[in-house]
Amino acid sequence: MAYATTDELARVLKLRAPTPAQGTALARVLEAAATEIDSELGTSYFGGSVGTPDLIVEVNIERAVEHWQQQESPFGVIGLGDTVPTVIGRDSWDRHAHKLAPLKQTWGVG
Repeated sequence: MAYATTDELARVLKLRAPTPAQGTALARVLEAAATEIDSELGTSYFGGSVGTPDLIVEVNIERAVEHWQQQESPFGVIGLGDTVPTVIGRDSWDRHAHKLAPLKQTWGVG
């Protein structure tokens, strides 16, 4: 289950009236991002008494935007203009993991 809504993601992506296929894709990328968040934190924040921290909602949307963009252009080397190839970062999750660090309760070191 995603921490943000498809309406929030559609707003960020500037999709005014998403088609049914786009709605399905919006839900898919949000859920993929939520799975990564849960894996990073080692827990799920669903059903908590305090609610979902805004930081998690923000990362869910930011990461979902990346997944959306990766659907549209393949990962790896991309062309910019006619002559300048660019290599995109190998670890696109790393900055999100750093952002979530204050919420992480265990670090896997025993």
